[in-house]
Order: sequence, then structure tokens, then C-alpha cells
Amino acid sequence: MVVEDERIVSRDLERELTKFGHDVVATAQRADDALYNVKLHEPDLVVLDIVIDGDIDGVSLARKIREEFDVAIVFLTSHADEETVERASAVRPNGYLVKPFTPDGLRASVETALSNYVRAQTELDLRRVADGDTNDLSLLQVQHVNDFVDKHFDQDISIADMAEAAGISVASFSRKFKQKTGQSPYQFVVERRIEEAKRLLRHTDMTIAEIGLSVGYANQAHFTTAFGKLTGITPAKYRRL
Repeated sequence: MVVEDERIVSRDLERELTKFGHDVVATAQRADDALYNVKLHEPDLVVLDIVIDGDIDGVSLARKIREEFDVAIVFLTSHADEETVERASAVRPNGYLVKPFTPDGLRASVETALSNYVRAQTELDLRRVADGDTNDLSLLQVQHVNDFVDKHFDQDISIADMAEAAGISVASFSRKFKQKTGQSPYQFVVERRIEEAKRLLRHTDMTIAEIGLSVGYANQAHFTTAFGKLTGITPAKYRRL
């Protein structure tokens, strides 16, 4: 995924990354759209400009992404001053690229970032095994998570919230949850929200916008996109079936 507020640069990044064989699942210019697309697409790597439009910059955005997702990050910026590098380094990015970039420089940064990310994840898994952290989630813990999600459809549900409901640490929750259910926590939440939306579409007179809000989507456009991605049709068409 590419997060860059200069459209020409964003198109260049998308084009070059595609040439290298990567699938660019989304591009974004602002932090809110970036967070939404990370949740929607769960990319393996984000190429992220430090200076972007909106209330928070790329460093703060990267920190928010890292709080909930295991994802490799490459910072892209024209500002290589000491303060910027220090702030960016604190997020522990997997790569760093200064604009103007060359195709070879971009390729090297992305490949290095992915290699660093895989190595770090492998080392983390080995430490967990050494520490005896191999236990699976119980069915009761999964049910606690399911109950929590069902009660908080209209709220922003974080991985930390779900981990707390299961009674385990955030660090191991995502991995254990996916091992047990075959889904990432975010995919699970999306499916539960869409299932509830289907029920409301069939059995209530609520508007589509109202239903979207009630199941946790900030606006009708985001709700329609999520609904269509999972079901293949729009909420309006589903209601007419």
C-alpha cells in the first residue's frame, strides 16, 4: 500500500512497485483513509511518506498502524534532517527512502524492508517458542471475543480490546486468534458487522446510512465498500433480494 499526498509521486510509486511484481492494493493521501485501507486490505508492506495531508503526519500514522497490525513499513520523505530521522527511527521502520528516489533505490528499499520484516517475525516466533508461548486460544476465549464484538458494533473495536476480552496479551492475540479461527481479528470483526447489517437490512426500516453507523462504519461509502467486498453486492441490492 502507498500513502503519499503528492498524486504524481503516488502514481510513480504504484507504477514502479507494480513493475517489480508487487500488488498495490490501495493508495491514500490522508491518515484516515490510510488507516481504513490498512484495515480493509491488510497489506504486507506500507510505503509511507512522512509528510502527508491531515491532522497527523506519517510518523504518527505509522505508530497507529503498528499498534494493531504486523506490517512492514518503508518511510519516504524529502526531509532527512536529524529530528525527522530520529522521530522516524523511534517507530522502528523496516526501510527508509529519501526523495527524489530512483526505481533501483525504491526496489532495494522495499526488498530490504520485507527481508528485515520476515527476519524480525521469525526471531519473535522463536523467542515465543523458547518462552513456552505456544498455547492455542480456547473456544471459551473465542466466545468472549465474539460476545464483546457483538456488544460494540457501533464502536471502534481495536485488537487491544479483543485481546482484553480474551484475557491474553496484545502481542500474541492476533497470531493465536488466526490460528484458532482461520481469520485475522479484523476480518472477524468485518464479517460479524456485515452479518448484523444483513439482519438489519432484512428486518428493519432503518436507512442504509443508519445501518452503516450502527455496525461501526463512519459513513455510508465505507459501509457500502465493506459490504460489497464481502458479499459481492451493495446493501441496497441485498435489501431488494
